[in-house]
Amino acid sequence: MDYSILSRSYDLRGIYEVDIDGDFFYCLGYAFAQVTGKKRIALGYDARTSSPVLKTAFTLGANHAGATIIDIGLCSSDMLSFATCHYDDIDAGVMITASHNPKEYNGMKSLNHKWEPYNLKKYGPEMIEIMNSIEIGLLHPEVVGTIEKRDVQEDWVDHILGFIGKDIDFSSYTIVADGGNGSAGAFMTRLAERAGFKMIPLYLDPDGDFPNHHPNPMLEKNRADAKKALLENHADLAFIFDGDADRVMVLDDTGELMTSGIISSIIAHEMLLKTPGAGFIGNVTISHMYQDTVRSLGGIYESEMVGHVYIREHMMRDSRMVYAGEHSAHYFFRDNYYMDSGIMAAMVILATLAKWWKKLREVKQDYQDYITLEETNFEVADPKWAIEKLKEIYKLEKCDLLDWLTVSYSDGSWYNFRPSSNEPLLRLNMEAHTQERFDELYSEIMAHIQTFGSASSH
Repeated sequence: MDYSILSRSYDLRGIYEVDIDGDFFYCLGYAFAQVTGKKRIALGYDARTSSPVLKTAFTLGANHAGATIIDIGLCSSDMLSFATCHYDDIDAGVMITASHNPKEYNGMKSLNHKWEPYNLKKYGPEMIEIMNSIEIGLLHPEVVGTIEKRDVQEDWVDHILGFIGKDIDFSSYTIVADGGNGSAGAFMTRLAERAGFKMIPLYLDPDGDFPNHHPNPMLEKNRADAKKALLENHADLAFIFDGDADRVMVLDDTGELMTSGIISSIIAHEMLLKTPGAGFIGNVTISHMYQDTVRSLGGIYESEMVGHVYIREHMMRDSRMVYAGEHSAHYFFRDNYYMDSGIMAAMVILATLAKWWKKLREVKQDYQDYITLEETNFEVADPKWAIEKLKEIYKLEKCDLLDWLTVSYSDGSWYNFRPSSNEPLLRLNMEAHTQERFDELYSEIMAHIQTFGSASSH
């Protein structure tokens, strides 16, 4: 099997029985233990039908490299990250997941006990070299690692409630929780019991065929059932999780989606009340409403490239940074071992409502100040060439090249173009303060895209 997929990105994603299989993960488990040198590895997995097979294979490979596997079981990615960093007897952690990808996919995320992610662009080539040297079935190690089982649910819920404050009364709140048949059921029922809010469960039972809807809450059609349940039951909020449940989309009591910009702005506001002058990070494509909020309240704001590896590294090298938000609804907290957690972000929002006795639709009115185009993909023949042409066109404007191309204007409007890493797609995010300016800028951009070979979007 071709192992080159391992070093194409910072995490591993591939189609099961096409790009990856049990033999691949056996070799990967062996190589991961050898390259990292870690002897006690926490291992979790999501609800995909291929996950148990890959988990067993990875375990055997790591064991044959002399490593002990601490089996966390089916869990969310943020539970695995928590376990890796929280328990002193764990050296590293591996999560078998493909997040929100279609059910045919699977993959791996990993990190060490010091909160640092293993970027496979860096570690992948050495792992591939070892994997290519392995003859399946012919390894006869002198020292074989063992397997330990560990249930982390209660400690994870303790951690969440400790972060937001255990003395908050949530008894008057009703929350719709849509797990999408992914990993959210591993903690959500217990969290509701401990926190004291009423929960209306949707699809919390794990099922890797995802029979009710695809576990990608970024798409409106995958939020429809939660919205219906929320309105029918007059609930206060809906939490809609992705496949590995580290990301959550939030609907207010009218069924309207709360964007990552609004969520991050509310969280930043609350954190600045507790820690004046604190630092915050946003990736280049998150709404500028977030940075406007931080700066207006005396906080420090810095931009970063899209991707959790870059966000974590930035937070860890700058002690001022307490929180980071991405446009894709990944929310990182310093006091969560610098890891992202959708449920922690959602619970901060719920705690804010309980604190101020307001509805989310009332709170959000303080932050909505942009007309926003959420990330839209355009098919073009050569995305990178297209961006170079755009740099020439807009060279007299304020251009930021931190993450491909961001063009900003004095009236506060802006847009960012990035290429897809593996498809002929140009990704566009943009904002303006007025609909008139938004329409003007969008028409101008579309005229340029037409010249690049396509105007089809999705």
